[in-house]
Amino acid sequence: MKLEIRNLGVVEKAEIDLKPLTVFIGRNGEGKTWAAYTLSAILGQQGGGNYLKAYLDGKTQQTYPIIDSALQQLFDEGNAQIDMIKFANDCAEIYINDVARLAPNWMRSFMATERADFENLQVDFKLEETKLKLVERIKSVSVQREISLGLLNSVKESGETILYFYSGGGKDLKKLPKKAIKRFVIQEIFQMLHRAFYACIHIFPTERTTFITLPFSSFRVKEIIDEEPLKETDKSEFEGRKTSWVEPVKRFLNMIILSSLKKEDREKEIKENHLLEEYVKLADFLEKEILQGEVGFETISEVRKELLFQPKESTNLEMPIVSSMVKELAPLVLCLRYLVAPNELLIIDEPEMNLHPAAQVEIAEFLAMLVNAGLHVLITTHSPYIVDHLANLMQAAKHENPDSIKEMFYLERTDAFISQEKVSVYLFEDGTAKNIISEEGTINWETFGQVSDDVSRIYANLLKIQD
Repeated sequence: MKLEIRNLGVVEKAEIDLKPLTVFIGRNGEGKTWAAYTLSAILGQQGGGNYLKAYLDGKTQQTYPIIDSALQQLFDEGNAQIDMIKFANDCAEIYINDVARLAPNWMRSFMATERADFENLQVDFKLEETKLKLVERIKSVSVQREISLGLLNSVKESGETILYFYSGGGKDLKKLPKKAIKRFVIQEIFQMLHRAFYACIHIFPTERTTFITLPFSSFRVKEIIDEEPLKETDKSEFEGRKTSWVEPVKRFLNMIILSSLKKEDREKEIKENHLLEEYVKLADFLEKEILQGEVGFETISEVRKELLFQPKESTNLEMPIVSSMVKELAPLVLCLRYLVAPNELLIIDEPEMNLHPAAQVEIAEFLAMLVNAGLHVLITTHSPYIVDHLANLMQAAKHENPDSIKEMFYLERTDAFISQEKVSVYLFEDGTAKNIISEEGTINWETFGQVSDDVSRIYANLLKIQD
C-alpha cells in the first residue's frame, strides 16, 4: 500500500510503500515513530471510529450514494443489500483518504499533546496495487449481527459479495429510530471496509518495558470495543491518579489487560479458526528458544492477576526483577498467544531495546517468521544487526535449497527466510524518507556506517597523536 505523508513534524514529504514487513530507520528525531503512530491513527480503530462519528454528524467531505440508496431501500421495504466488492472497488481509496483528511482533528488527542501542530498534516493513499487484496479480504469475511433483539439484522456469508440488511421475524423497523438504523448500517459497511486494510493494529511503544512491570490489575479495565473509539477525554487510571497517556500507550496497556482475560475465549477462537494455532506455536517458540522460559498469569484474587516469568519449573519471577529482554518480549508473547489473527499489523518501536546483539539477530528472524505466518509488521529501529541480517534473510529466500543453509542462521528455521517483495526499508532524514533496498536486495544503511567509521577514525587519530 503506497502513501505519501506531508508536514508531519520534521517530515516534510515522505513516499512510503507499506509491505508485510516495513522498517523505518534513521537518527533520533527524524519522524520515524510519529510516522508509524500516524498510520496507526488512520488505519487502526481510532481512524475508523472517529470517521464513523464524523460521517454520522455530516462532517466528512465525502458521501456515498450506494449507502444512501441502501438506507432508503431499507426504510421503504424493510430490507436492503449492498455489494461490498463493488463498494470497495469504487470507494476504498476515496474512503481511506477521507479518513486521513480528518486525522489532524484528532492527532493531538492521539499523541497526548497540546503543543504539537498537526494542522497541515496530509496523508494520501494510492491503492492501485492493494485493491485486489482488499477485495479478497472483504470477500472472505462472514458477518451475522443484530440490534434491538433482532429487530434489524446484517448478514454476509464468507465467499459472498453481498451484505444483507433485514428486519427479523417480520418485525416492523418503524419501531426503531431512523438514526439507529442509519448508524447500524453505516457502521457495518465502514467497519468491513476499514478492517480490510488491517483487521486490527497492535502497538508496542518504547514505554512497554516500564509498563509491563506495573500492577496492571490496578488499572481501570476498559475493553476496547472495535466499534467505539476511545473518547478524547478518556484517561487511564493508575493507583488512584488520573494520567493522560499517548494513545498507543493506552492501547498497549489494554492489550496486556485483555490478554489476561482471553484464555478461555482464545481456546474457543482456535477451535473455530485453526490458523490461530500457528500464532500460539510462535508464542511458544519465542518463549522457549529466545526467552528460555515461560510467560504467564497467576490469579491473585477475583479481580487481580499477576504477570510472571518462569525460567524453570520451580521458579516464578515477578516482572520487575526479570531480565530486560524478558520485559521487552513478554508483551509480544501475550499478543501472539491471546490476541492476534491473520492480516493484523504489529507496530513495534525499537524491537532491539535491551537485547544483546545475538538476540537482536534472533528477533529479526522471528519477525520474518511472523510475516510469513500472515501478520504484518512495522518496526522502527536503530539496530544495524537487524537491518544487516534482514538482507541476509532476503538473500536466503532466493536460495534454491533453503534447508541446506538453515543451520547458518540463529534460529535455524527456513520460515525465517523472507521474500524481498515482502520487505521495505526506509531511511528517515532531512525531512523525507527514502527506500534503501536495492534491486539486488542489499540495504544501504550508511546512517549506521558513518558512526562506525567515525569511531574507528577517532581511535586511529588518537594512536597517531600518541606516536
